[in-house]
Amino acid sequence: MTHFSTIPRAWKRAIFVVILIATPNNVSVKALSIPSSPKKILRVCQSPGCKDDGAMSTFDCLSAMAPPGLDVVKGVCVSLCGSGPVVELCDDIDDMAPIKKKRVKGREKILSLLDECVTEKDEGEDTVPALKPYMHDRLMNGYELALEANEAYAAKDYQLAVDLYTDAIQSGRKPAMILQEARSASSDINSGQFLEGVQWLVTSFKNSCRSRLILKDIDGARRDAFAATVFSQNCDGDAHECVAEVSAASSDALGEMQAIKSAILQYERLEEEYSKPLPGADAPARAEAVKKRSHASARKRELGFRVSKLERELGSDNS
Repeated sequence: MTHFSTIPRAWKRAIFVVILIATPNNVSVKALSIPSSPKKILRVCQSPGCKDDGAMSTFDCLSAMAPPGLDVVKGVCVSLCGSGPVVELCDDIDDMAPIKKKRVKGREKILSLLDECVTEKDEGEDTVPALKPYMHDRLMNGYELALEANEAYAAKDYQLAVDLYTDAIQSGRKPAMILQEARSASSDINSGQFLEGVQWLVTSFKNSCRSRLILKDIDGARRDAFAATVFSQNCDGDAHECVAEVSAASSDALGEMQAIKSAILQYERLEEEYSKPLPGADAPARAEAVKKRSHASARKRELGFRVSKLERELGSDNS
């Protein structure tokens, strides 16, 4: 069995593009509006009050729906408690006079804000949206179905979760990846930034995989696990853990070990990334970095024990 971690980078991108275009009613990427650099920033307040009002949900939705030329970042308290979630519309990261938007949550408020932020092309040229209206609706519908699926998954209603994830992926996969390709072309982004824009889609594949495993649908789980690695561009350690879990359910010890080693590599990358100093970062940002670093370190350690056990088992089988 060939594992995704062993495929050359150029091939991975080719696989990614083939998956993107090999679906009905393809929309040409040439039609995307791709600015040379981000022109606007949305800062989502992360104060305790705004978080209670749903700031994280707003941040996740904006990240999933943001067009090219628009960065979505987490911000500090803006002293508008009781009016959250508050989102600041900035011309750049150091904008000292941003436009503050109150109570930005729910489909209509979020789409209205994004409509204000659509990046225009150079003066004298027509504006070309990253997604046509019907594709934009498909993306939002897919995202909202994924939220429903997450609730079913948390409630351990695994068959309903699988059904909802299937509908969510079918609706939102293609527009999500078209949008993400446009974001990638508009600026240089690292793997973590890439994943942030399609995290809901990758999570849908992972949760669908684990639901299918519980339902004994090994083939379906394998498809979802592989898709999670592809759509995360191989940078999500937990997606590789899904591959490992499928391999374990298939009694494929070698495949499980290879997938776990791929996961460990990603957790090592995250551990290094979140160990870097954060000059100018606020206390919540630093605390979040510590939390992510600790999680990566814990997963790496636990998976290391599993690799050692598998190596002993495989060694004894070969002796």
